[in-house]
Amino acid sequence: MSLPRRPVSLLLILAGVTLGGPAVPAQTPSEEPKSAVEVRIGAVVASNTGQVFDSRLASLRRQFNSLFPYSSYRLLKEERRRVEWRKEAEFDLPGGRYLLVIPREYKDGRVSLNLMLVQGTRPLVNTVLALRNHGTFLVGGPHHEDGVLIIAIGAEIVR
Repeated sequence: MSLPRRPVSLLLILAGVTLGGPAVPAQTPSEEPKSAVEVRIGAVVASNTGQVFDSRLASLRRQFNSLFPYSSYRLLKEERRRVEWRKEAEFDLPGGRYLLVIPREYKDGRVSLNLMLVQGTRPLVNTVLALRNHGTFLVGGPHHEDGVLIIAIGAEIVR
């Protein structure tokens, strides 16, 4: 995996939860679909300034309210991209940050992703995440603007 060289500053606190959509029949690694994964990355600012809940986040409202102690959630940026299996995709985040994502496998109804959060040329977080097909994982992070940046990571098999 190549690391792009950019100035980045981010320190994440993992405060996520795996959320899922409908159950999908289990597949063994040899049955991996000849498809790709639609990866969704959203950048949300959560704060206690006001009582605004961005309508584009409606499907995650319960999860935001149960996981984070903020009164306002605003979607700054969302990017959806079709990513081929075992291919790298880079997603820019607010403040010059970025996330590298590599879909690895589909097994037992879960999409496995390698995730690497990079600051400059050095990875800050390098982990594997398995989430249900159509699922979303929320990661709480650093101060941003008048609140905290929350990253929503989602994945869905596309044929």
